[in-house]
Amino acid sequence: MGRLYNFWHTIRRHKYAFVIGVFALLIGVVDENSFWSRYRHKTELAELRSEIRKYSEMYDHDTRYLEEMNTNPGILTEIARERYYMKTGDEDIFVIGQKDSDEDAE
Repeated sequence: MGRLYNFWHTIRRHKYAFVIGVFALLIGVVDENSFWSRYRHKTELAELRSEIRKYSEMYDHDTRYLEEMNTNPGILTEIARERYYMKTGDEDIFVIGQKDSDEDAE
């Protein structure tokens, strides 16, 4: 009984500090809207905004490229030659590439 009495007496004597500590623990870590979860959500939101920015830039680039393809027929032949290695009947295509570092290791 002596230990329990001493514990209760300590809590009663420092009740404001105890309540403030429990409140800080609840607000800081335990609660659903705690500072920790707010920090995580804020970093996730920043990552998602950067991803949105990246995809909107890709969309703008592709939209301009598509518009250019619709207006300039020379672009279609350029795409066919560069990306898909298409050729006319009297041509030969030689693809020259750089060695990857993985191939050097072998």
